[in-house]
Amino acid sequence: MPSADVVVVGAGLAGLTAAIGLAEAGARVEVVARGHASTHWTAGGLDLAGLPGTATPEEGIARLAGVPGHPYAILGGAVAAALERFQRVLAARGLVYVGGVASPIRPVPTAIGGSRPASILPSAQSAALAPWSAEERLVICGFAGFKDFWSDHVAASLTRAAVWGERGTLDGGRPMRVESVIVELPGLAGRRNVSALDVARLFDDTTSRRRAVGAIASALGGIGSRPGRVGLPAAIGLADHAGAFEELTAAIDLVPFEIPLPPPSIPGLRLFAALREALRASGGRIVMGEPVVDVAREGRRVTAVSTSAATRQRTIRTGGVVLATGGIAGGGLIGTVEGRLLEPVLGLPTEAPPADRWLAHTPFDPVGHPLEAAGIRTDDRLRPVGADGKVVLENVAVVGSTLAGMHYLEERCGDGVAIASGFGAAKVLVGSRSRREQATAAPTR
Repeated sequence: MPSADVVVVGAGLAGLTAAIGLAEAGARVEVVARGHASTHWTAGGLDLAGLPGTATPEEGIARLAGVPGHPYAILGGAVAAALERFQRVLAARGLVYVGGVASPIRPVPTAIGGSRPASILPSAQSAALAPWSAEERLVICGFAGFKDFWSDHVAASLTRAAVWGERGTLDGGRPMRVESVIVELPGLAGRRNVSALDVARLFDDTTSRRRAVGAIASALGGIGSRPGRVGLPAAIGLADHAGAFEELTAAIDLVPFEIPLPPPSIPGLRLFAALREALRASGGRIVMGEPVVDVAREGRRVTAVSTSAATRQRTIRTGGVVLATGGIAGGGLIGTVEGRLLEPVLGLPTEAPPADRWLAHTPFDPVGHPLEAAGIRTDDRLRPVGADGKVVLENVAVVGSTLAGMHYLEERCGDGVAIASGFGAAKVLVGSRSRREQATAAPTR
């Protein structure tokens, strides 16, 4: 029977962060997951806290840390250090993130011609964060036949001041002029239903990339030489993104930045790949497509986790578990027709509003959807507790959006909670393992 010091259930941001922290500390760790998590769907930036009226994530974190029951009440003081460590892990794999807890929150363009608040972005998106000068223009560059990014419509929408929101009314909050250009990429001409992956793979190929970069430079050169930036679909390479983006930057006068697209998220795929590579480099193991179907317990401890594949069931002996299965959206919590909310892997007690309050009166309630705050309540060591406040399982840590008490969409805090709780869980479980080893060690004479 295979064994691991810790089994991490879930391969999202929180689960992979916890696994990397454990592996770097010398633990034998295995990640098991039913499938890919939110990294493949989100924009690739990191949201720590983006509350209305706050200028930086640091301000938002401090405010949320004062909310009773919010995960930041436990984790708020650890976010800055966790973020710095997370950025070092990614930079070592060639994926650089720009910004920190004290960085200003600014509006950046989206692929539907809107804007969203951001402060920490991959370097290929980060030029969108700089304040706009009075002379600067924004050119939206689309690719012919690529239906996930309509540059003319994006540019037309971004000319409206209202699109940039309250932050965009400040000096430097938005460009003074927005225009568009469409480029015919060699190798994709005449093709239908081109996906972001098709475009990214074209830029990964050095020969195709050279021709594509030349076509972009030629098109941009034909619209004048005024200073400004150019927003392109976030598909400038996948496996060799750094090389592709560097070559593009060197070939044009405008400062380029990527604009995230509808799923699948190429920046998210880059993030997942970097985290998976970091985990494997540290000695960890990851198995996708194997959901947990059973667990074994001895008292208040989990001793084994069983997963199911196509033709077999595999049982892993373990000294601890990190539960990183996500919230309602990720299937980490499941509602029943009787109006109960269940945690399906370990059967942990859940905290949720009554069934008659599950649905909001408006889809865009400013305080967030009631079920957003549902989840597992923990102690200050991230161990799950029941309604009486007592620890249910001593060697289990709960992380990420499985935690109760946050409205991660409205508060824009999900990534910060994931990173801080992931590294926090690793520290707790490694510490618990060390204490057990010391307790069972033979006395020396």
